[in-house]
Amino acid sequence: MDIEVIENKDNKLRFIIRGSNYTFVNGLRRTIISEVPTLAIEDIILVENTSPVLDEMVAHTLGLIPLTTPIDEFTVASECKNCDGEGCQFCSIALTLEVEAAGNETKMVYSKDLISNDDKIKPISEKIPIAKLGAGQKITLEAIAMMGRGKEHAKWSPVVTCSYRYYPQVNQDVSKCTGCMECVDACPKNILEVKKKVVKLTNPLECLLCDLCTNACSYDSLKMGNVEGDFIFLLETTGVVSPIEAFKKATEILKSKAKDFENEYKVALDKYSKKKK
Repeated sequence: MDIEVIENKDNKLRFIIRGSNYTFVNGLRRTIISEVPTLAIEDIILVENTSPVLDEMVAHTLGLIPLTTPIDEFTVASECKNCDGEGCQFCSIALTLEVEAAGNETKMVYSKDLISNDDKIKPISEKIPIAKLGAGQKITLEAIAMMGRGKEHAKWSPVVTCSYRYYPQVNQDVSKCTGCMECVDACPKNILEVKKKVVKLTNPLECLLCDLCTNACSYDSLKMGNVEGDFIFLLETTGVVSPIEAFKKATEILKSKAKDFENEYKVALDKYSKKKK
């Protein structure tokens, strides 16, 4: 298996996987989405809320604010042996919020008003709106962020986009091609060219495999296919962790699961052998 990184900037990572299969690639995708742990606000201790926003809506909004996560410094709360998922220093962290609209002015409460006990843990953006306060209104609360996984709730999923597609290739019967250029005109990405009746992809990474070019060919000369075992993988995170961190953690999780499966298989095989004796 080979991996070629073709884009890595901001929170976006795009790479080509060669010599694999869709089962593994889809397993990697699902692991990144649902298994890579992050921090998200789970519990709220609401001291005062005189805003027009209901307590439940404040709590819901806070839960959906992505928090930067030092991924190896915390244990997943549901797996924490120190507190049995109740929340402790090993799986959770406290943030406070205290905002008041003084005088006769209204005031918008933003994510920047959430104050963390740890400088490494903070909202990914300062401009996420939480509530709008009227004159004299106030919100005071303590929020408990816990480590969790996307399979428990989407707020713990680290990704915005995580997908893969087949690496495209042109399958053509050159003897049937008339050079009419119908396929080129039909391509929405303008990435096909015809030279001496041979159709080529000028930029395979942009091909959608939409088959519009195939359908446009009146002579049944062109069929778009894919390179067996090659995939284009796209990963974009919310900013809670970098794409490289999410990818690395997912591979560690897959490796651990494979090892656990191997151990359980050996135990089951030993039990079966003893029964046969």
